[in-house]
Amino acid sequence: MESTVFGVVGGDIGDPAEGFTHTYSAAVTDLGALERYMYDPVHLAGDGVILPRLSRLSAVRFSDDPDPALVERINELYLGKRAGHPEWVRLLDAIPDTRLG
Repeated sequence: MESTVFGVVGGDIGDPAEGFTHTYSAAVTDLGALERYMYDPVHLAGDGVILPRLSRLSAVRFSDDPDPALVERINELYLGKRAGHPEWVRLLDAIPDTRLG
């Protein structure tokens, strides 16, 4: 996707007792790129295929941006997507074990 610097999918090499089998990572350069990524038609279509197959979902987020308001700004983007995409919310809410924040 144009909005990402890279994206990778692979096997989770963490503690098997945690129950994760796969991991996904994507990098974006700024909040504008994150917002484009969140609403990219390819990403939205992928969510419809992938999310129904998950029994666990956990997010790990990190940044090299020192902006103290960054977390709040990211949460605003997330809440905006939740407000405008009820099907996406339904898919997320159907995952039995979800930790996004």
